Amino acid sequence: MAETMTKDGPEQVAGTTPAVAAPSAKAAPSGQTPQQEDLRLRERQEGWAVPLDRIEAFTMGAAISVEPDRIEAELMALWRKATERARESGARFAVARACLWNFIVHSDGEEEYRRTKQLLDEVSETVPARILSLHETWDNHSGTTSDTGSVVGDDGAPLRAYVEANYRRASGGRREVVAEEITLEASRLHGQRLPGLVRGLLLGDVPTALMVRNPAADNHWLPSLAREVDRFIFDSGKLDTGLGLLRVHTVLARLFPEVEAGKSASVEITDLGWLRLWPWRTLLASLFDTPQASAALRQLDQIIIEYVPGAEPAALLTAGWLMGRLRLNIAESGAVATAAETTTTADGQRVVTYTLSSSLVQPRGSAKRQVQLQLRETAPHPTPVGIACVTLRSGEQTFVAKGQSALGTLCVELHSPQFPPRMQPVQGRKDAELVIAAMGVGGRDPLMYEALRLGARLCRASEAKHLGAGSSHQGSSR
Repeated sequence: MAETMTKDGPEQVAGTTPAVAAPSAKAAPSGQTPQQEDLRLRERQEGWAVPLDRIEAFTMGAAISVEPDRIEAELMALWRKATERARESGARFAVARACLWNFIVHSDGEEEYRRTKQLLDEVSETVPARILSLHETWDNHSGTTSDTGSVVGDDGAPLRAYVEANYRRASGGRREVVAEEITLEASRLHGQRLPGLVRGLLLGDVPTALMVRNPAADNHWLPSLAREVDRFIFDSGKLDTGLGLLRVHTVLARLFPEVEAGKSASVEITDLGWLRLWPWRTLLASLFDTPQASAALRQLDQIIIEYVPGAEPAALLTAGWLMGRLRLNIAESGAVATAAETTTTADGQRVVTYTLSSSLVQPRGSAKRQVQLQLRETAPHPTPVGIACVTLRSGEQTFVAKGQSALGTLCVELHSPQFPPRMQPVQGRKDAELVIAAMGVGGRDPLMYEALRLGARLCRASEAKHLGAGSSHQGSSR
């Protein structure tokens, strides 16, 4: 049995004592001792290269390699020993184990894992949860660890597991250890083994959230796990093209057909990209606060949404939101190919024009109104969430929300016939704040899926026209 020396002598936990992830060559920030350093930032390696025992390492956020079939036993022992150590240490740190969610997060490849790891450390300071980090590597043998702490299944593929504590800083530099994080690491070829292990690690009596940034990626294990959670989180902001958004909608419609049919579902779907658009939606709506401006919506003639390269999904979501709120419809079935026209400007920018019909009640004797919708790609420039400008025209009246950068601050400039121009700074929220919002009451928004469904329909119409003309538009996701 392996042993790690503590200040009181050898410290052992039932079963094989796992190794602790060693720190990399990065030094602690100036003025910070190793005991104060946040070891969650360290790389995963076998062994331990600083004079800390494993209980101290656990309370400081270091990743501890464990045998996958002994995760619960090791966690119980670590929490018990950490509580005893907290009583001995006085005010240096406190242990208050809490859990509001089971939070399953997937990362594909080492680079995405590192970004995800930092995100989870920030989220855990606000939302205590049992975090289950599913890390799929791109090779058959992960290069970040040795075979210590891994289990080889019947298929000969290793599966590695790590546990660590998540904590938050209190006044006076005191650490409050509140929750745990479990990392399960396997190669992409053997990712199908992850759902079964995850199910055995979920805590009862708390809801479960699953975050997969791009559900349209090749995740064979996703269907079996997605239908068993309470909240499903994805991020359309990580998609580059409208075709990527269409593929995500197709996957979600297959996973959750009751939502696509407009029925209530046990799984709530949240899009971080939709949450990023909140300032745009709020400011656009504010253009029509007055009764005169609101009346102009019934006589709407044209909507133009301009976006920078890579922000087509955000533009489609914005268009879908406006279509849903203004009761605008696009032609279906056989007429779908004539509902969208794609052109290219002299400078190579793509413009897609749609003809929509309005189902808003019109004045007596008026014909059913048609509205032109244009999605225009513009040259790259700083603007909130990639939306450059949104213009709504109603007869002689024009309402404009224009994104720009003023003195290094992203802003939206608002123009309306009803009031003087005004500039509104837009403070974008970090990804961690968006995830926290997605796991709260604010994460429930039925308008999100309506906007996604209608945005995907717009993309499908333009792609149908493209294919009918003998060309295809390739999409990708980042």
